[in-house]
Amino acid sequence: MHLHAAFVPPAPLVTELVALIRAQTPPPPESPRPVERRSLLGRRTVEERPPPEPTEPLLDLLEPSSMWVPVTDFGFVRPTVARDLVATIARAAERYAPPRVVLSGGAALVDDDDRFVWVELKADDDSVELMRGISREVVAVVEPLGFYCDRRQFRSRIPLAAVNDLTTVEHLEVVIAALDAHVSETWTVDEMLILQRGAGTYHRVAIGAGPEA
Repeated sequence: MHLHAAFVPPAPLVTELVALIRAQTPPPPESPRPVERRSLLGRRTVEERPPPEPTEPLLDLLEPSSMWVPVTDFGFVRPTVARDLVATIARAAERYAPPRVVLSGGAALVDDDDRFVWVELKADDDSVELMRGISREVVAVVEPLGFYCDRRQFRSRIPLAAVNDLTTVEHLEVVIAALDAHVSETWTVDEMLILQRGAGTYHRVAIGAGPEA
């Protein structure tokens, strides 16, 4: 099975962001008014105009199950090894106090090959850097088990939607302005999920469960 680790925001925060993105969609065009015509014999007729074609979305919203902060990818893992992997990560995670962040601020097309709209992680303290530190710790502690993972996968933002051929600069500006004005409820990051590709959650790892947290 293919496993990877991620910080997954609470469902209500994701639902709120999806609604925010959808609310920025321009209204559909109005149906054209009927046209009244008069024939050569003086008869009046009303010509109905065809309704406008349905509009395609200006952004392709991601599935909520894809809206998370990556920690790292472990690749294919045998079930017997997966138990040791989870136990090792759990021992490392319990030494940390749970970070507390909010989802606020927008970004888009942040790299040359990027096609996503993102919401940023923000905090009044060093919680975002603490999440980065937990991610690096995970990569370090699984190395003795034979997992040589990319420690650069952590990003302090969550993907929300992908641009498509209909996306305009003006619409991106509207969406990012809405995300900039948005501040979510505080997300206490008290767990990390080990996700199995194509199957969802494989295991939940508590953050801050140890006596020193």
